[in-house]
Amino acid sequence: MLLDRALKTTLRNFSTFWLIVAVVTIPLNLAWATLFQDVVATREIHADIESLPSGDPVRGVDRQAIELARSAQLIVLALELALIPVLLRATRRAIERDALGHVPTAFGAWRGVGRSSGGRSSAPWRLSVALAMAGFALIVWILAALIGGLLAGPVGDALAWLVVGLTRGAALALALPFLLVGLVEARTPAEPDTRGDSP
Repeated sequence: MLLDRALKTTLRNFSTFWLIVAVVTIPLNLAWATLFQDVVATREIHADIESLPSGDPVRGVDRQAIELARSAQLIVLALELALIPVLLRATRRAIERDALGHVPTAFGAWRGVGRSSGGRSSAPWRLSVALAMAGFALIVWILAALIGGLLAGPVGDALAWLVVGLTRGAALALALPFLLVGLVEARTPAEPDTRGDSP
């Protein structure tokens, strides 16, 4: 079953896939959190700041700063989405190495991104595999984001930006491997079923 194969591939090499994604998502989210440290530190009172009729800043953060941070976060998200094709190529390289019996590494996968891996697969898209793995990715992302929010809650203002940036980047890095492997496996030819063959 293709979905079973996709899940096994993801879990067997999960640390490699996580690193492939993390080298992109964690630096981007850390950069955002670094630029908006004060906004991150006041994240629990944003609604109160935005409701102030005078628009006066609270701990150096006003309504405009919050809106700017949200816009910057959308830019980070757009960059992450734009890099999906590159992440997909790196993931495919890792899966190819695994299929050949080698141990895939994140460094090797990224190093081979610019190289051609031969002809493109002519196998039809198996949408059910891609959608199921996307569902797994969404569930993992929601759970990881919730846990990250709980971890960041008790952290002091001075380190809040670091924890928030790390947990947001790490949450995506935990979730995206399911989607990426699902997209690769959705175009991988199915293995022939020989269970009914006579010896």
